[in-house]
Amino acid sequence: MYVSLIFSTILVFYIHGGLAINCPKSPAKWCDNKNIAKACGVIEQCNKYVWKVRDMNDRVNLSIYYETLCPDCRQFITTQVWNAYQSILSIVNISFVPYGNAREIYRPETKLYQFYCQHGADECYGNMIHTCVIYLYPNTTDHLPFIYCTESTEGDVGTVAEQCAEKTTVDFDKVSACVQSRLGNQLQHVYAAQTDNLKPPHQYVPWVTVNGEHTEDMEQEAEKDLIGLICKTYKVI
Repeated sequence: MYVSLIFSTILVFYIHGGLAINCPKSPAKWCDNKNIAKACGVIEQCNKYVWKVRDMNDRVNLSIYYETLCPDCRQFITTQVWNAYQSILSIVNISFVPYGNAREIYRPETKLYQFYCQHGADECYGNMIHTCVIYLYPNTTDHLPFIYCTESTEGDVGTVAEQCAEKTTVDFDKVSACVQSRLGNQLQHVYAAQTDNLKPPHQYVPWVTVNGEHTEDMEQEAEKDLIGLICKTYKVI
């Protein structure tokens, strides 16, 4: 009697000396583990909509606030961030916020924002290019190689961006159209607001947050050993 109650949802029995599992009546239990999912014929669905999402939520959330022509930002992205991307992408979500120490002024006559950047107009252009690439190619594996290429290549901002687009999956015509549009302007404003609302306020770039937090110790460790910092933070309870 008690045995039948315990296994009223999942019926377990032996067949040819092995353990077999029947599919539970409740769909909420179908993705509890791979054996149950297999019995229910929903392995693919569980992997796509439950297990993968759960895995993404377990990842470390790394955000990098930077500006495209900042030497320290370029060094950090092309070494520490690039190495982390190549080695431990499965445990980290990497987000780029290309704005840095810029400032913005709203122009009511044009209903657009005008941006002023620490390293001049070329940097504002570079920030906008990165902003549009991230928007048009939201997957890290699509936009990070482009960002790495532009940050590791010296030269005219537009020319370098076109060359890096040819080396990656980026369509520069689409990016250029975005940069010159109201959409691009608004996207950059969103990054401006995100940067200006950091707590604590950012004091320099690159500025790193891990799971939404920033400390000086964390920043120093990220710049010396980003992989170590992410691995140490991963699934910490």
